[in-house]
Amino acid sequence: MTTEWTVVAAAEQFTLDARNAGELTFTVSNPGLAPDTVVFDVAPGEGSQRAWFTVTEPQRVVPAQGSVSFLVRLAVPPGTPPRRYDMTGFAYSANTAPEESSRSSGRVTYEVRAVAPPKRTPWAWIAAAAALVLVVSVTVVFLVTRDEDPPPVARVVTIEAETLVPTAEVGSPSNSPASVAVQGNCCEVTWSQDAQLFFLGRAINDRVTVRVELPAEATWQFSAVLTTAPDYANIVFLIDGRQVGDPFIGFTPKVQITDWLDLARVRLAAGSHEITLVVIGKTQSTDRYFAGMDAIRFTELSPPQL
Repeated sequence: MTTEWTVVAAAEQFTLDARNAGELTFTVSNPGLAPDTVVFDVAPGEGSQRAWFTVTEPQRVVPAQGSVSFLVRLAVPPGTPPRRYDMTGFAYSANTAPEESSRSSGRVTYEVRAVAPPKRTPWAWIAAAAALVLVVSVTVVFLVTRDEDPPPVARVVTIEAETLVPTAEVGSPSNSPASVAVQGNCCEVTWSQDAQLFFLGRAINDRVTVRVELPAEATWQFSAVLTTAPDYANIVFLIDGRQVGDPFIGFTPKVQITDWLDLARVRLAAGSHEITLVVIGKTQSTDRYFAGMDAIRFTELSPPQL
């Protein structure tokens, strides 16, 4: 019997960095009553090439009524004309021809920007000499003034996740009855400030979005304290619609709290930003796709001191 795979992307687009590179998670689900081996691949759109994409572990066993996640990395080569491109992810059973069991995700887009080639000059040695003089000068100034000018202290923004529940927004493309709530201590677990943000997801791609304020433009280390449990889902995080970091596996045999997890480093402007938790699958037999978040933290990453 052919498996009726479902394929869902964590977001509707790749968000590319200055080098036109990015990554996105796709979730493949097996709604059947028997395990099956799935092969995941990428179908590039017009003007793009399959070689631009890398799929981590493209063949996996998917348990009955279970899901697996595939991380797709995109690296657009220099010289590619700047414009919007698209792709789709697709999955098929390893023991059948692709055309017999293949199922696709929705169309995922990405915007390629022009990358200016580095300028070459015969006077590059002059620039190098000037840079060396500058480094020596900065070093001398630092040695003279280091006792007078202490290094700047990195800014840290720490937020109890449950305080964000009143303004949180829940989304569910499948119209499931997903919800979010403040959960007090339970199950032999004590959260910081005695509560956590509790997301009651009911289907893959259910999500909850909260907003945080950052005081300055900087490169920030995004960290979180998360909860795992028997009915918790696998999740990814988006910041301003862009996936950051790798998938987090939410299953453990009993309720537990993680330590602070460093999830991603991101360059963000000062002001308000959207943090979205997205359900991408599960590793256990349950109709629940829950998730828990105790606290989140943004730590400013200062340049190395001389």
